[in-house]
Amino acid sequence: MRLLRARGVQGLALLGGVLLGLYVTWPPPDAGRPELLPAPASEPSTPQVELAQRAPGAASHVPAKAMTSASVRVSATTSATSAARTTRRNTFRRCIRTKEGRSGGEVEDATKEESYAACQKRCQCLEGCEFFTFWKPPSIGVEAVLLCHRIRRNGNCHAQSESSTPFRNNDAVSGPAFCAARPAAAAAAAPVDLPKVMAEKDGHVGPKLYVYELPERFRNWGEDARCWTADCVFGGPPVNVHGVDIWASNQFHMPRMIYYRFLRSPQLTKNLEEAEVFLIPAYSFRATDELPCANSSDLFYTLTRLNPRLKDPKWVAKKGPRHLLMDARGWETCNYMWELQTPFRLAHRINIELNGLMEDGPEGWTYNKPFIWYQFPYPAVFHGPTLTPAQLRAAPRAELPGKPEPDPFLWSFSGTGRGQAGHLRQVLIRECTTCNRCGKELRIEEVRGDQKENSSKWGDYARVAAKKLQSTFCVEPAGDSITRKSLIDSIVLGCIPVIFAHQELDMFEAFFDASDFAEAVLFVPEAKLLGAKGPISIFGSGTFVRTSKLPQRLKQLYPEYKAFFDALRPPSPVEVREKLLQELFPEPQSLVSILDAVPTEEVLRKKKGLAKIAPRLVIGLDDSFEDAVRLLLRRIVADDQLAAKRSRESTLA
Repeated sequence: MRLLRARGVQGLALLGGVLLGLYVTWPPPDAGRPELLPAPASEPSTPQVELAQRAPGAASHVPAKAMTSASVRVSATTSATSAARTTRRNTFRRCIRTKEGRSGGEVEDATKEESYAACQKRCQCLEGCEFFTFWKPPSIGVEAVLLCHRIRRNGNCHAQSESSTPFRNNDAVSGPAFCAARPAAAAAAAPVDLPKVMAEKDGHVGPKLYVYELPERFRNWGEDARCWTADCVFGGPPVNVHGVDIWASNQFHMPRMIYYRFLRSPQLTKNLEEAEVFLIPAYSFRATDELPCANSSDLFYTLTRLNPRLKDPKWVAKKGPRHLLMDARGWETCNYMWELQTPFRLAHRINIELNGLMEDGPEGWTYNKPFIWYQFPYPAVFHGPTLTPAQLRAAPRAELPGKPEPDPFLWSFSGTGRGQAGHLRQVLIRECTTCNRCGKELRIEEVRGDQKENSSKWGDYARVAAKKLQSTFCVEPAGDSITRKSLIDSIVLGCIPVIFAHQELDMFEAFFDASDFAEAVLFVPEAKLLGAKGPISIFGSGTFVRTSKLPQRLKQLYPEYKAFFDALRPPSPVEVREKLLQELFPEPQSLVSILDAVPTEEVLRKKKGLAKIAPRLVIGLDDSFEDAVRLLLRRIVADDQLAAKRSRESTLA
């Protein structure tokens, strides 16, 4: 028994010695250590030095005088190199503190990093970060033993301000953002503005428009009556950002803008017989207790009183499809938008998003519906009357002498880390935060439409617009729903959108088709960035409608992702689809490596693609040039037969 106890004590002592050895020698000498100071320039090589550095046997053929001279030079070189190394080592020791951490002064939430060098690099890229603290991860093979260290020995990187204070701890490594002097900020070049080129008025004469004179209670429960100026409706007055007029347009104010355009159109008429398109101006920006949706029965009763012809089957068959219902939201739509009874069964519908929280995209939203429902673009920050920035940025420099130099940022991200694809957003924010060539805006407040409030939020919108105008690519991950206003802003401002959800690849059928969209965007499946371990969002692993022909079309437009689209085919359950995606993309890939691989020729082609579709997504201030409103009216007039077919073939009653 004593012998066993003695051997047990010896064994524990031996294990303790091994662990102590592993612990003391972390990290291995020069393993993964960053070159914090530039290495000295190497001495010019000479034949004598090269000979002197050979094996001893080879040195006997060198003359004595040359050998002496070479030895002196080698000795001097060695001494200089040794001195430089000593200087670097001393500087490093004065800079990086092992067994020391800092507390307080957190600039942002802690992140996981692989080494203290990566932690220091992150600190260099964060505004206000002066010091970092890195908690060393457990050594390989001893994690199970070091249970008491798991809380701290976890690879956490803390970015801290000057207010942080040092303390002693064997598990920590800390230091300043820069070991040498902080690099001087590059002289800020005066921003080069895009030239102003007015869009030509084409003299277009659209269809005759009729607006039902509904009481104010049908529009934001009477709150809209005080907002009739262009500045209030569109979020103005605009501010100039790099030569572009930027408006603080709320993402849910599309119905108000459509209503404004109809009322000020030269084609407006009060004659029901000559009218070709009929607007039903009922909407609510938020379906809440404060701004409830209009009562459906009240709405339809009021409409039939204003227009008794809505009870005439012949008139309804002819004019019913020319009516337009609209909604401000993506998935919190008002009940009257889903009315299945005649005459409103035939009316066109629009809102800003057909996907909402559905995994199968716009096709799933409209499948088997008896009416035509189009996705209308979110209001962009640009409303004319000049050419869109996308058109100007795609123009050859010879045609546009005032065009700015190449983009300062390779890519940018604007938004928060929340939403259905929150993990993807966090990954993108973290990669963007590591500096290099990414611009970010993470604090953006939403305007509600009050003109005084608009002026206080212009700074947010102006900063976002400035980043997009200076970036080649703009990442557009899903948020609370499948798409976002930022996507439309990027297209109109000429920044190539990076799309991560396949449901977005064919959204705007009233304005252009999937091939036009493919020419203008870069598609990167969400799973490609997250790898097998990343939780994929409902959109990233979403499927298609069973009878859909879209997967085959997308495989033609994005041939490099044929296997990806096959993995999502119905009726495979989500668990099967996720497993297939993990097999396709076992390891996460950085976005920068993907963007760097895009050839310059393709970038130029996509900018031309943006110039082609951007004007079609703008809600202009008036009817003077081709925009989203004019295209919508054209589709409504042309859809008579399609509307009758949809109503006839739908099984919903």
